Amino acid sequence: MALTQTGPERGRYMVRAAGDAIPLKGFIDSIASHPAIAIVDRIGPAGQPHTVVLETSHDQARALEQQFQQAQQPLIIEPDSPLSLFGGGPQQKGI
Repeated sequence: MALTQTGPERGRYMVRAAGDAIPLKGFIDSIASHPAIAIVDRIGPAGQPHTVVLETSHDQARALEQQFQQAQQPLIIEPDSPLSLFGGGPQQKGI
């Protein structure tokens, strides 16, 4: 997993449901008071988000990734990367 830095040893990560959003709601409820994980944004219909953006340590993100894999939970964690119209690289000529 690539790391997206927001500060020393921290990054933003997206967690999304691979299919049904019900496991995501349970995950959100389970981390609501976690001191090392901050919920930055919820994406999707009110009360039924399909994606949540977290800020946490890189180590905590790796631990969540392992937890999802070992528990065979249908949740996916990945770095939250800024969107760019042209990929964020050098400007392309002719556009």
